[in-house]
Amino acid sequence: MEALDRGLVAVPADGGTYVGWRMLGYEYGTSVTYNVYRDGELLTNVTDSTNFLDQGAAGDSRYAVSAVIDDQECPLSAEVPRWDDNYLTIPLEPPPSGTARDGGTYSYDSGTVQRSSGSVNDGSPGDLDGDGQYEIVVIWEPSNAQDNSKAGFTGPVYVDAYELTGERLWRMNLGANIRAGAHYTQFLVYDLDGDGKAEVAFKTAPGVRDASGEYLSKGPAANDDDSQDYRNSEGYVLSGPEYLTVFEGATGLELDTVEFDVVRGRVDDWGDGYGNRVDRFLASVGFVSDEGGSAAGSGRPSLLMARGYYTRATVTAWNFRDGTLQKVWRADSDTQGAGALAGQGAHSMAVADVDGDDAQEIVYGAAMIQSDGSFGCSTGLAHGDAMHVGDLVPSRPGLEVFMPHEDKAMPWWDVRDASDCDVLFQAGSSGADNGRGVAADITAASPGAEFWSASDPNLRSATTNDTIGNSKPGPVNFLIWWDADELRELEDGTSITKGDGSRVFSCDACMSNNYTKATPTLTADLFGDWREEIIWRTPNSSALRVYTTTAVTQRRIYTLMHDPQYRMQVSSEQTAYNQPPHPSFFIGDDMDEPPIPNIHVR
Repeated sequence: MEALDRGLVAVPADGGTYVGWRMLGYEYGTSVTYNVYRDGELLTNVTDSTNFLDQGAAGDSRYAVSAVIDDQECPLSAEVPRWDDNYLTIPLEPPPSGTARDGGTYSYDSGTVQRSSGSVNDGSPGDLDGDGQYEIVVIWEPSNAQDNSKAGFTGPVYVDAYELTGERLWRMNLGANIRAGAHYTQFLVYDLDGDGKAEVAFKTAPGVRDASGEYLSKGPAANDDDSQDYRNSEGYVLSGPEYLTVFEGATGLELDTVEFDVVRGRVDDWGDGYGNRVDRFLASVGFVSDEGGSAAGSGRPSLLMARGYYTRATVTAWNFRDGTLQKVWRADSDTQGAGALAGQGAHSMAVADVDGDDAQEIVYGAAMIQSDGSFGCSTGLAHGDAMHVGDLVPSRPGLEVFMPHEDKAMPWWDVRDASDCDVLFQAGSSGADNGRGVAADITAASPGAEFWSASDPNLRSATTNDTIGNSKPGPVNFLIWWDADELRELEDGTSITKGDGSRVFSCDACMSNNYTKATPTLTADLFGDWREEIIWRTPNSSALRVYTTTAVTQRRIYTLMHDPQYRMQVSSEQTAYNQPPHPSFFIGDDMDEPPIPNIHVR
């Protein structure tokens, strides 16, 4: 796992200064307390949390924190100033507009309409330079970006990297042969080779330039024709080479390029003849079995690149070691014994150790793929638009999956055991496309998590399937831990609300992404204590705003980024239809103390 620093923040709040910091995963389970310093003087020792409200602070005060373990004080963190506002600003420079043929602009002020295209879009965090602090990689979608189901030429996709303090590190242009849209470019950000610095990886093609402005030049890209435009008359890219490339996170320079493992073949074989289903991509980082056989593996991260989910479904695991990409295994519904994987995928996938063997499996919609790439199980309930994987029912062992379903002949939704796909609850045949659904503990009225979805009028208990209250929450898109209790809040558009509908935070000067999905650029535990930060864009994409909570909590949990399941689900959060990350343990009302994470950092 990543070697993170203290993640200290100081934010104006309630007439004073809110101070929050990380408990690191390897500190949890020790006798650790924390000394808080203001302007070089010891202010207090905090024993029961990882935050503090300093009501006697001057606006120009500076703070530092040290851990105290077994009465021995550890080195002091770097000193930080108080933020000027309750958010950080990352200034942006939108890319130039596209050519006459491609069209597309990247600065779209849409007023009250939540637009995804013509703006900076999804983001993913990683420690690109090895300083223990996160940077963010973001993707720019042109205003003419297209869903796979629609024809049309698009402007180029751009990828940027930024310090959270605002400095842009690099930008790259993906060229004519990477189509713009939510299902095409799933970019992964993580330290893949264990050198302490994150890499960036995604699917590429001829015409892609790295951050130096040079075309890709390694492996199969060395001798391709970067001037060739492979788009057909409807704007689809259904011919030409396809690659997987790893870039250096700090510079955006190409490190290695290989052939993309699962080729298009005959487009018709993916379920249609025009290019929709063949180019449905998903991706994640995961700790899978990467040394052959079904053992836990090295414990080092692998890239998981997926193609297809409506019919044929494939996932390929890659290791990036010593500067080289190496294929580990491929799961494929076309192979013997894996046919039940076909047609079960969702618009996202999630990794989780569903069987407790210290390697992560892939929850692929209504199916599960084992950590060694072999077929695991399937409910047979087919495709869906949303999916949540976590400890939703803490009274039973293991993890659960909640998934709404799109097929009108299938149930509204099901809740199942993540390890064997045994369905715990499901609704009857819906006759409707149940497009969205959410699962989290949002009320103390029932044990464990609750779940609700677009077509089902009820809020239900994941433990008993009982209906709770008289109505479900209105928002049905995203989640965040924000206020002082352990219940999770609902995030939708640019507002954060409680399960009862009361608003706890909003940003009127911000915009969300991805049309009706109305998701932020990113939510993740980026700094401060265990609760999550949120990043929204301004309406014209001139800046990103990074917000952190200032609600003081007594709950003490190590940073969620040191829970392997949560961190890997953050890596796939930006994929297709964005889904919020869930940790491997239950956080909610009457929760148990989290388990000690089995992790190492370097």
